[in-house]
Amino acid sequence: MASNELPKMIRDLMVVERPAGTHLSKSSIPGSLNGLARDDDNALVTHANLIPAQGAAIKAAAVVLTAGVALGVGAMKAAPHIKSRLSDLKSKLNRRTHDAGEADAQEVELAQPDVIWLRAV
Repeated sequence: MASNELPKMIRDLMVVERPAGTHLSKSSIPGSLNGLARDDDNALVTHANLIPAQGAAIKAAAVVLTAGVALGVGAMKAAPHIKSRLSDLKSKLNRRTHDAGEADAQEVELAQPDVIWLRAV
């Protein structure tokens, strides 16, 4: 390899697994971390586990899909009950409106004064 050629770098997306209470070591490359797990005193505790993100992404997708299916099934089972409750509520509101309209009409009829007819003699 010629001295002016840079080595090719491969980047992989990884999920890092490390013990609670630890942090990753800072790398000599600015902004980078390496796979060593250290405690608050910066003492080496263990190596971090690097798990390919593809496997983690598949597991996460499976969890999301399962949750979505469960929510869908729950919604399908709950829909008739919700529809029935809304229908009952609508009919109660319609009855109240209708009863209030009849009461208003009766009040209007009662509020009108009686007409007295006088006959000329």
